[in-house]
Amino acid sequence: MSIFRELLNPALVRELERELNTDVLLFGFDGFTYFGNLQAIDDCRIAILSPAIEAESSNVEILTPGGELVEVKFARVDLWQLVGKGTSIVSDPIHCSPPSGPVVLQQLGQDAERQESSDLIRWLLRQLGDDVALTTLGGFLFEGTLSEIDDCLAILSVEDVFLPGTSSSISSDALRSVVVNLKALTSVSGSTS
Repeated sequence: MSIFRELLNPALVRELERELNTDVLLFGFDGFTYFGNLQAIDDCRIAILSPAIEAESSNVEILTPGGELVEVKFARVDLWQLVGKGTSIVSDPIHCSPPSGPVVLQQLGQDAERQESSDLIRWLLRQLGDDVALTTLGGFLFEGTLSEIDDCLAILSVEDVFLPGTSSSISSDALRSVVVNLKALTSVSGSTS
């Protein structure tokens, strides 16, 4: 079975279908972050993005895992590789948080070995209402208050989202909430702040 079939989360696709014509951040398994306005979902597989309303640019913004910003006129993103999405965009989260160099990884209190996601989800269920830090495949760290777990999705009120390859974060000043694909979960920790 391919990693993409394992990461496929139909609940996350349904969540995105409710976000049509709104600005979204899409976090990919490959470490790429996409910021644009969700125009359509094609065949329950591809998200079609146009330039975001809140963008400081007139293009779709793509942040590479190394922190390089690429701008394109539109983007088609494979939904089967998503580890999370950001919603309730207040201002351009990519331009508000320019990359500032390589990440210095902090100890998050978890073993270095990958555990089964179901074991991690059981731990996470005990932390509803708490400040948590979740890491996923692709190198993302989502930090905030855990408000809900449903259909292999965790919903957090954002404090910070750390992107792979950078030491800066997207904060709650630009992004209010994220939905994390728990099939891509690699660690669950108490908040680092």
